[in-house]
Amino acid sequence: MAASSSPKPHPFFALLLALLLASLPSPALAAPSETLGLNIASGIAGAIYIVVGIALVFFGFRLSRVLLFIAGAYLLSTLAYIALRNLEPANGYPSREWVYLGVSIAAGLIGGFLFVCLYKLAIVGLGAFAGFTLASYILTFQTGSVISSGIGRAIFIIVVCIVGAVLAFFFERIAIIVASSIIGAVSVVLGIDVFAATGVTGNLTQAVLLAEGKTSRLDFSVGTTGYVLLASGVLLAVVGIVVQFRTNRGREFMHHK
Repeated sequence: MAASSSPKPHPFFALLLALLLASLPSPALAAPSETLGLNIASGIAGAIYIVVGIALVFFGFRLSRVLLFIAGAYLLSTLAYIALRNLEPANGYPSREWVYLGVSIAAGLIGGFLFVCLYKLAIVGLGAFAGFTLASYILTFQTGSVISSGIGRAIFIIVVCIVGAVLAFFFERIAIIVASSIIGAVSVVLGIDVFAATGVTGNLTQAVLLAEGKTSRLDFSVGTTGYVLLASGVLLAVVGIVVQFRTNRGREFMHHK
């Protein structure tokens, strides 16, 4: 068997990351300015999340390097965003929006290229991020979060992340397909919510902000439309998993033999 070699990053990844992370604080975890009104920037961001999400749901296994790059970028930029929000002083950061944007992009670049270059770390990280995404999504199924305690939410998210990482380590092929479908489906949901404004994105934001008093200043109530959107995301993920298993029989991920 030929030894596996670390693939070299392609310049396309930097462009893709710039597009994704330029709007990360708004569609993915709500805007730092707490304004979620639809404008050109948020519309473009929502469209990007929908397109990238659909690609991951149905072609995540085939888009191997793109999948790992996006997972690494999302993972580190999301963790950086959550850390910034939970550690933010009462009077806020100087040049607040630029702090969030700059730190998110820097963390995303690091995460994206690390995941592309370090294969085994990327697989475990992909599982962990899929766990984080799934846990956050589950918490969103009730306005204000399914678990009210910040400590309780933290424990739940950490446990699901660990389970995802362990499963990815031992069941690599299955984990990659399931993880890409989950991450892609949630990306589609968040992208649609940019236009539909159902409260799902804002409620997800509050679910992952663990420090007391760091929740959004806006009231994000998930009504009937929001629950339909959340249920549609679950259905999309399941369909994606089935489709990917059927269309990738005999195919090796990143051509690792």
